[in-house]
Amino acid sequence: MLIQPFTTRLSNIGQQVFLRCDPKYRHFWDNKRGIPIEQNSVPSVRVKDILLPIRKKVIKKGELDSERPILELNDVESRTSLILQERVVTEIGSDKLDFDDCDLVINKLEPYLGKLVINDTSKGYIGTTEWIPLKLNCVLVKPRYLKYLLLLPEFLQAFRFIRSGKRHARMAEVDFRNIRIPLPSLEQQSTVEKTIEPVESSMVSLSNSLGDPLKITDKAFAREFGYGVEEYQKRAEQNVFEREFSALGKASLIRSTVKYQNPRYGYLEEVLGRYPCVVLKKLCRTEIRRGVQPEYDSEGDIRVVKTLNLKHERLDFTESEQTTQEFFDVNLDAQVYRNDILVSSTGEGRGKVDIYDLEEPALADSHISIISLESDVNPCYVLYFMRSLMGKLQLETLEIAVKGTPEIYPDELEKMRIIYVPPDRQDAIVTEVRTELRKLQKQKAEVQKLRNDIDEILLRAAAGYT
Repeated sequence: MLIQPFTTRLSNIGQQVFLRCDPKYRHFWDNKRGIPIEQNSVPSVRVKDILLPIRKKVIKKGELDSERPILELNDVESRTSLILQERVVTEIGSDKLDFDDCDLVINKLEPYLGKLVINDTSKGYIGTTEWIPLKLNCVLVKPRYLKYLLLLPEFLQAFRFIRSGKRHARMAEVDFRNIRIPLPSLEQQSTVEKTIEPVESSMVSLSNSLGDPLKITDKAFAREFGYGVEEYQKRAEQNVFEREFSALGKASLIRSTVKYQNPRYGYLEEVLGRYPCVVLKKLCRTEIRRGVQPEYDSEGDIRVVKTLNLKHERLDFTESEQTTQEFFDVNLDAQVYRNDILVSSTGEGRGKVDIYDLEEPALADSHISIISLESDVNPCYVLYFMRSLMGKLQLETLEIAVKGTPEIYPDELEKMRIIYVPPDRQDAIVTEVRTELRKLQKQKAEVQKLRNDIDEILLRAAAGYT
């Protein structure tokens, strides 16, 4: 990695609200002058110059006056900013932002992920307070033009420069408002929007037609082991039920919590009881272990795997952190190698399962459990099993809440039961699932191509071409 030293004046530090002297922050403001994209003939303005005053409206946790659709950060796809799901709630467990009459919302938590939504005021959205609401001066800027401009890779890189915090990096709103953006005439912006619209429409249509990778996995396992997702859902809807006290000792774990005794887990026991199973610990060549809190170093040689990199479909290192070889060498239990299975094991993201398929080793952070299997075990069979309904339900029952924080501890994870089938049958199941997932990946690549076409349209507009 090329290191480029630069100098700056102490007086420059006082030109921002935050007196920060870290290199990336100073590089962006002092060297790049707050400009992600150099403009030629197109004039530039600060973001705040195209905004109108807005008062943030926050709804306190508790019951709502009426049901409202909610958009959390996980409900929006990175970079495309497509809404993955809309949920309706009547009660909220934490304070939420009321989108009210804002035009756009952009994420301040890990802003480089690129999540920005045009607000449909007719729907009455609420969402996490990690959203920044924006009210636009519509005589200066078009919403769709601004949305895709801010989602350009150059702007996502700018958000990286100005973020602060290692574990939960956030962008200060005052810094965001001072970024300079290219602002062609309103007529030119309208032309850009008209050019984008058919591409965006194709992208949305193709994205909506994509299959669900978890359903692909469940289809193969449900046929192989004779369970039905519909039957499970019927049992899961039983919110009121009775259990005999003697039933507490019939499960693999003796727990009396209402969640654990729910009939849907009885369905899990029925299915697993029909087949020979082996506990996960028996398939491992080492004990299951947790990662470590890394010492990050942007110039380091070792990739760090974090919960955000686990997509429950693949590992995504579009956004990744690094650590040093020295830190890697002294943290043996946190080392990750090819074909290790990784499980997010704490907090809201728990239960995501992916496989590390790169040649160079990596380091797992403290929220991830590492499963290293014996050489004669097909790691993808175990991976897909853990993603299936049979694995999902077990991960739910194996988690333990300590002081309100749900955790899946390694010694509990080792108790997971894997249905054992002969190696040739494992290979056949893996081949079937992998073939369907590859088809899905090709479709997603087409979506990404359309997304890149939108970037090209915006870059031409920023350079003065339409």
